[in-house]
Amino acid sequence: MPYKDMREFLGVLEKKGQLRQIDVPIKAAHGDNELQALMRLLCQNDGPAAMLNNLEGYNRPDVPVIFNPFGTRERTAMMIDCTEPLEMKHKHAKVLSNPSSWHAPVVVDKDKAPCKEVIIKKENISLDKNLPHVFFGKEAASYITGGLGITKDPETGDVNMGCYRITQLWNAVHPLGEEYPEEQQKQQLSVFAFWNPPMSHIGLHLARATAMGKPLEVAFALQCDPALHMAGATSVPFGKSEIEFAGGLRGAPVEVVQCETVDLQVPATAEFIIEGAFIPNSETTIGNHSNPVGYYDAIQVFPRFEVTCITHRKDPLWYATMEMIPPFDHNYQALVPVEGEILGDLQRKIPEVQDVVVTPNMTYVVQLNVDGARKPHSEFGKYVLHAVWGSAGRWGRTAKIVIVVGPDVDPYDMDSIEWAIATRVQPAEDTIINQSGQAFLLDPSATKGHHGFPVVGSQMGIDATMKVPERFSTYQEVSMPTPEEVASLAEKLKDVL
Repeated sequence: MPYKDMREFLGVLEKKGQLRQIDVPIKAAHGDNELQALMRLLCQNDGPAAMLNNLEGYNRPDVPVIFNPFGTRERTAMMIDCTEPLEMKHKHAKVLSNPSSWHAPVVVDKDKAPCKEVIIKKENISLDKNLPHVFFGKEAASYITGGLGITKDPETGDVNMGCYRITQLWNAVHPLGEEYPEEQQKQQLSVFAFWNPPMSHIGLHLARATAMGKPLEVAFALQCDPALHMAGATSVPFGKSEIEFAGGLRGAPVEVVQCETVDLQVPATAEFIIEGAFIPNSETTIGNHSNPVGYYDAIQVFPRFEVTCITHRKDPLWYATMEMIPPFDHNYQALVPVEGEILGDLQRKIPEVQDVVVTPNMTYVVQLNVDGARKPHSEFGKYVLHAVWGSAGRWGRTAKIVIVVGPDVDPYDMDSIEWAIATRVQPAEDTIINQSGQAFLLDPSATKGHHGFPVVGSQMGIDATMKVPERFSTYQEVSMPTPEEVASLAEKLKDVL
């Protein structure tokens, strides 16, 4: 059954012992915080989700903070009612490739929308008080990290919903030593909208609106049903609806409600809704910002939008996270759309592809269900490498390191992958270097453009399959007990071990 909101998902986590209530004081102030250390403590040990009820130096102590809800592959699978990673990926890929299984949203009246329980009009907006602010590590600003940005294409009217981080300018430190004007701090926000050149769908909408001389309205829905967050992180084709795709993942339509000040509809059970419009030709410099490859971005440039209304539930919940050296909360959640997108595309063309696993550090591993003499043709591993870089969607073409392995290699276990590379790869013969690939957006080793992000980089593919028939007619037998033998002995010795 689909979750109706984030609260229902958290209730399931708590029932399964995967969520803890934390009443111990934890620092969350700018320049004096412990949340990055807490993230590392939990995620390095596959720790539970937490509800932080006693944050110090926090401007909204009445609003508990959801922490680490997506920090394991198990909890990520639970987001769309699955129990294990491959089941989740197959469901994601199946629904993504079959738009006939998607569900159009259902509009509900405002009095039936929990997100409308409290309405803050424009004349009463002061973002230092209306929104929670928590700080992580050496980040220069408090970032809104649980937001789904909703915009309309100004040419076609098609709706886009995506995961876009928002910078709160109140109490933020400017990376160039300047001051953010008070009006910006209390009434405006800056959005991670890659728009010049446009490198995201919200960026395409903004670029089109700017070219037409029109304002672009936007609404951010914060802390929604987890299926919506998964859908918002997926590369749904431009012009198609992520909200309808979320309905497919849920197996039921998403309930939406009309906004107060903009012509957009938003998930009715969100914890917060932030409405507004982009300010034409605005650019704001921000930094430090910690990114998912584990470095602080010193300077980035993004557009701003004017907040025109905030609505939220009574006794709302907030979500806060930080990206850093993996693993971290939402690491696996962010990887599911990558894995599902590539797995679905490859399996439509190459039935020998069994699984696609992307590690927390963005190494792509493709597992085949054949190896050696059972491969369809010679150099089949290299064929699969090129298929990843040529796959549909945004992620395959940015894969910096891709490894192809056989069915006896565990794609979730780096020791197993390393063993395959060490015993089945000759670097000069089994490696492909692509010198003109599309760079991963946050790769700090590639040359950066105006907005602080790279565009072009090089890529490496490793064919770690057995080289039969490429170099040998047979391959040495692997020395390893079967998983069934190990499980049988574990059961036999369970009282001893």
